[in-house]
Amino acid sequence: MRSVCLWRNSFARFSAGVPVWFAIMYCGLMAWPAYVFAQDVLPTARYTVGMTQVEYLNPADGGRPLDYMLIYPAAPDIAATPVKIFLSTNLHMYKDAPIAADGLKHPLVIFSHGAGGNGAGYAWFGEYLASHGYFVAMVYHYRANTYDSSALYVRNRIWQRPRDISLDITHLLQDKVWGPHIDPNQIGVAGHSQGGFSALWIGGAKVNPDLFLAYQRRWKENQVVPAYLRQQMRLDAEPARNVRDNRVKAAFAMAPGDIQGFGMDEAGLRQMAIPAYIIVGAGDTTTPPEENAEFAAKYIPDAQLDVLPGPVGHEIFGNECDQVGRDNYPEACIDAPGVDRAKLHDYIGNAALRFFDTNLNVQRQRPN
Repeated sequence: MRSVCLWRNSFARFSAGVPVWFAIMYCGLMAWPAYVFAQDVLPTARYTVGMTQVEYLNPADGGRPLDYMLIYPAAPDIAATPVKIFLSTNLHMYKDAPIAADGLKHPLVIFSHGAGGNGAGYAWFGEYLASHGYFVAMVYHYRANTYDSSALYVRNRIWQRPRDISLDITHLLQDKVWGPHIDPNQIGVAGHSQGGFSALWIGGAKVNPDLFLAYQRRWKENQVVPAYLRQQMRLDAEPARNVRDNRVKAAFAMAPGDIQGFGMDEAGLRQMAIPAYIIVGAGDTTTPPEENAEFAAKYIPDAQLDVLPGPVGHEIFGNECDQVGRDNYPEACIDAPGVDRAKLHDYIGNAALRFFDTNLNVQRQRPN
């Protein structure tokens, strides 16, 4: 673009009746992506939030079902009541509510959950962004979620994660109901733990094939894993290559890991093609910051590291739990003394909003 503009400016100096400023302005405009000028401006007022469960079949892979919870700006009926999310509290979403009829195209964020988790377990994050105008697809990774989990996918075929995120993006953009409300030039990805790793992966960071094979081999040779599963585990790094999706413009990674264990080394992290915001609790013992978040941020070219001080652990990024959750899953629901999950969620949500707004070029009305 620079060489073209220099040529046009030189041509203008020697062309009678064509002022230099016209060429400069022309080149300046041409340097901006076209979508900037056609972009919708989101309101400052918060939206009411809807949610719905989406399932579709991937015909290219034997009809494999893929699922996500879609959280979006909505206009629920005045008599509607918020849906109850299993084991969770302090959520305010309306099931299958009509989409907000604002005539605008909205940014999209795809969220990837941790190993053995599920999209609904992070619904607070989707609600926060949706209340500010985002569409947020909370993925249920195939055979790697709370309700349908196998070591074959949770451990051996983790490359399926970024590839399925790409399928989900395509499905949403092509969907006759949801697609018209989404701006295809404003797509980000977020995730927690293994999902945070997936966010960096689809953003351009690469795994070292030899290190990835070594990771797969450790699981295939793990005698604790049932033999029938180990027999299905392939030693193949090829599907783990080139999972970058150029439609994704920014990545927000919560406590990503296992960065080095999965084979992502310094050289691979340097290949990250988009801005990354990496956030982790200082007290995280599941994906220790030094060897995961801090290691990744050190080598990713455009990374911002945010370490939450104090005894903030790995599970802080999940929903606030109701009493049933606290009674049955204390390790995931009860934080260390002095840690306020609701307050931290507000901080994390605001950090994500500012990060995505900036890097997806989201335009907002100025407050009066």
